[in-house]
Amino acid sequence: MTLVLIASAIAIAITVPIFLRLHASQMPGASTFAASATVAAAHIAWRASGSSAAQDLLNVVLPLLMLLGCLLMLSGFRQVVSKPALRPLTLVAILVPIAALLAAFTFIQDSFVGRTMVSTGSASIIVAGIVWTMVRGFRDADAPTAFKLFTIVCASTVLVFFASRWVTVAMGADSWSYFVDPTPWNLAVSSIRLLLFPTLYLSAILLLLGRTVTKLERSLNCDDLTGALSRRAFLEIAAPHFDHDRTVPNDVALLFLDLDHFKQLNDRYGHQTGDRALKHFVEVATKVLPSQACLGRLGGEEFAILLPASSAAVARSVSETLLKALRNAPLSGANQSIPMSVSIGVATARPGDSTSDVLKRADEALYRAKANGRDRLCLAGEIRDDAANRNEAFEGGEPRKRRSWIETARPLMPTS
Repeated sequence: MTLVLIASAIAIAITVPIFLRLHASQMPGASTFAASATVAAAHIAWRASGSSAAQDLLNVVLPLLMLLGCLLMLSGFRQVVSKPALRPLTLVAILVPIAALLAAFTFIQDSFVGRTMVSTGSASIIVAGIVWTMVRGFRDADAPTAFKLFTIVCASTVLVFFASRWVTVAMGADSWSYFVDPTPWNLAVSSIRLLLFPTLYLSAILLLLGRTVTKLERSLNCDDLTGALSRRAFLEIAAPHFDHDRTVPNDVALLFLDLDHFKQLNDRYGHQTGDRALKHFVEVATKVLPSQACLGRLGGEEFAILLPASSAAVARSVSETLLKALRNAPLSGANQSIPMSVSIGVATARPGDSTSDVLKRADEALYRAKANGRDRLCLAGEIRDDAANRNEAFEGGEPRKRRSWIETARPLMPTS
């Protein structure tokens, strides 16, 4: 039995350096989990030592160590779901009355049943708090769903363990020989403890690692400043909607957008205001775009919107809604309101189009919208197909630069 407890203590202690390393990566709750694991490992190791010195004092201290470890774990999970950690005074306020009850059942009236019911009952409430925290903060945990569910299952199992122990003690089916008498029941309970507590700490590690993976995926797929899709992610999402080998029309539209007078805004108000303008545009667009739309930032002040299952008429309607929404939502600044507008080029897919084909047509339409006065949309089909329209320079040759980027981009779909 002692070896079982020692193995459990070692398994928990191994998680401490892992949590500390995650803390160095600024993972919320990692340092609190490390403290919890340290306390839990010390508690189980002390139990395993079988020390009989100052037994009455140990009857109070050891349960308090267990409860402190549980409270620190609850505090860590609260941080994972973006809630504040439990304050030290809160921990003291919880543990002091429990310590008083344990002392009463040790020094005033020696009662194993009383001490066990106090400790396991308190632990049950704390672990129930962990389950509730994870359920309520499921969306805020910012980790893969499987990891969050695993944590809830582990915490629920620990809750069942503590609650069942409380019931068995209350019914007289458990005794002080829990750690020293190798009966089948005691062996089963100790084995459960061996598995449950290290597994619960493992679930915390998985949550933090999952949060790291999610953060990395978001940095790859989303623009750090605006939260819109990155260029790479947008093009990867768009690619399946365009197939060079398609011989029938495909109802999908692509909008190419460019914020008007963005360079002047940067020069006049500063780059910080320019960054705010980009974020403001994405916020406005996100509110009015249909649910199936994908918004991506292609670079600088240039954005693109993919509208699956949308005709030219639908794309026009969406563009007009966005134009109006941005006109009516100026960027608020220090004692001033900065008007914003956007120019939009719209292109729909034709049979045999690749992603680059549609992007080039949308870019030409965007250029024409700029040339015609900005703050408007232009459909690719409305552009006269002549060399002058394709080769005119505008604002330092920006359209030519965009088309060069589109033409040299890595192919997203096979062209043969």
